[in-house]
Amino acid sequence: MIVNYARSHEEARATVAEISALGVRALLLRAHLGEPARIQEMFQRVEKEFGRLDILVNNAASGVQRGSLDLEVKHWDWTLDINTRAPWLCAKEAARLMSSGGRIVNITSLGSHLVLDNYVAVGVSKAGLEALTRYLAVELAPQGIVVNAVAGGVVDTDVLKHFPNREEMIGESLRRTPAGRLVTPEDMAEVVAFLCSDKAEMIRGQILVVDGGISLLGL
Repeated sequence: MIVNYARSHEEARATVAEISALGVRALLLRAHLGEPARIQEMFQRVEKEFGRLDILVNNAASGVQRGSLDLEVKHWDWTLDINTRAPWLCAKEAARLMSSGGRIVNITSLGSHLVLDNYVAVGVSKAGLEALTRYLAVELAPQGIVVNAVAGGVVDTDVLKHFPNREEMIGESLRRTPAGRLVTPEDMAEVVAFLCSDKAEMIRGQILVVDGGISLLGL
């Protein structure tokens, strides 16, 4: 198990401890995925330690919460570099280590095709990630690599703290979600685990939506 993180040493070490308690070896790597050189270094470490890779989950993300007219070029580049370019570069490196096949799962969001407040840069980056998912699914299929993505609804994690309308988003989602509750990280993880299993062998290039049904409703 490889744990990549950017900021919180304490949370990263806690995650490694949980994994180790299950009897699984965990390699802790710190890398800013907006920097291509760091991505390459990270996979070189993986190759040195394990020799191969079976699963890649592209779940690192960032973004600037502003409207289209308030965004600056640096905000756009930051968001797309991490959310779209990095998964492409990670997939290239991962494919090299998946000589016996593997699984790649990208994490996206409903903002890839729905218009959300102050979400333009992230929404565009996630739309690009979903297109990348489809292309990779076809191009990597001959190598036995299965590629899909999971799109989450509103998940109450630390990410929401960066949204100025966090409380409004949570309240509205709770009110409108047919399932009657918010999506949890565990809900997302269960679907990712399924896509990484042999049972999902014939699911290719798909975006599985995990949102409790909210995207089925009209405005």
